[in-house]
Amino acid sequence: MSRRAVAEPAPVFRFDALDHRYFLDGLEIPHITGMLSDCGYIDDRWFTEDGRDRGTLVHDLAAQYDLGAITDPRTVECAEKGYFLAYVDVMRTVKPAWRFIETALASTTHGFGGRIDRGGTVWGAKAVMEIKTGQRQVATGIQLALQAILVAPEWHLPPEAIVRYELDLKQTGKGALDEHVNRLDFAKAYEVIEACCRQGTR
Repeated sequence: MSRRAVAEPAPVFRFDALDHRYFLDGLEIPHITGMLSDCGYIDDRWFTEDGRDRGTLVHDLAAQYDLGAITDPRTVECAEKGYFLAYVDVMRTVKPAWRFIETALASTTHGFGGRIDRGGTVWGAKAVMEIKTGQRQVATGIQLALQAILVAPEWHLPPEAIVRYELDLKQTGKGALDEHVNRLDFAKAYEVIEACCRQGTR
């Protein structure tokens, strides 16, 4: 009489939003921003408090809009209203179907975590999108590749099949949605995983 295989319990994931820390089964794991910084792709010495505050506010407003909490963007009054209206304008053009909105995820395969600004269907394809309100960064393509690796199991797709978008917003109310298509971003992303994660093997 054969014994039925018993499935191992899935690792327990926890995200501490206050301190921006990620845990699997109680053990802290690296996150995308820290990994990119450790590997020299991000130099946070040039980040400013004003820039962080602006990014946080615009991300919060954009999430409220996508979740239906803000129904009339014109009624929003704040110093960063132009960035928010730029986001709304692009979303009304693109008409995405978001599944993930500011969602923290972890890779049990590779042992790292990260927060997805947006993930869902854009123009008929599965996609991740990073929202930016500051200067363009060289690391964004690799950042999006790491996000694609995180979200790929949710869609049962290879990470390379996920479209990667960067949305650059301006105070003028204009936004530009750019696709990152460099396949080398994934090679660099796996190098970052190898360097930073105890479970870094593919």
